[in-house]
Amino acid sequence: PIGADVSNHSRHRPESPGTSCYNCHMPYNSYGLLKAMRSHTISIPTATETAEFDRPNACNLCHLDKTLGWTAERLNEWYGTPVPPLSGEERTVAASLLWILKGDAGLRALSAESMGWPPAQETSGTSWMTPHLAEALGDPYDAVRFIAARSLRTLPDYGNLEFDFDGPEQKRINDALDIIRSWRSKSTSKSRRDPQLLVDINGELRLDAMRRLFNERDRRPLFLRE
Repeated sequence: PIGADVSNHSRHRPESPGTSCYNCHMPYNSYGLLKAMRSHTISIPTATETAEFDRPNACNLCHLDKTLGWTAERLNEWYGTPVPPLSGEERTVAASLLWILKGDAGLRALSAESMGWPPAQETSGTSWMTPHLAEALGDPYDAVRFIAARSLRTLPDYGNLEFDFDGPEQKRINDALDIIRSWRSKSTSKSRRDPQLLVDINGELRLDAMRRLFNERDRRPLFLRE
């Protein structure tokens, strides 16, 4: 019965990435070999797993501009999936930004990778991603810097980005600052004014909020197996 009308089951347009069985039930939520990979576990999208275990869910890996609260409400409305207890941040800040700003190294890598994934870019837009990927160019993990630079090269105006992810630290910092300054000078930088993207009503970055999340970052050491 599901196969006869996949769009009705998935609540996504026919032939869209959201109607693909494996994008919802085997999402790119595992890290390895400098990229996101599909887990071999077939799962059901749920906000509870993200809230309790910091495991990215299929919805927020594609809808990068939405909060975990948004996902929980949609799944409850469509499938009756229980809404888990959520923090204020999980209800007001896009899940991808929580992951890339305050998550552990694995979450930061997965979030940076998703920002370069074409279906997520089409679904979420890309004009708001640049400063967050640029910030990730200064990540202490080589893998996160490598992935962030690769995703940046998929965005408009950054296809020819030259960045040495293993170069001198000060040079990496200067490169990141140059990218952010260039982005802020473009009119498109203020085209999104969604508060969950950590911008104010004028489209300006809320640096205070970003800094607060960064200060809450999970800095436990991880071994990212290659």
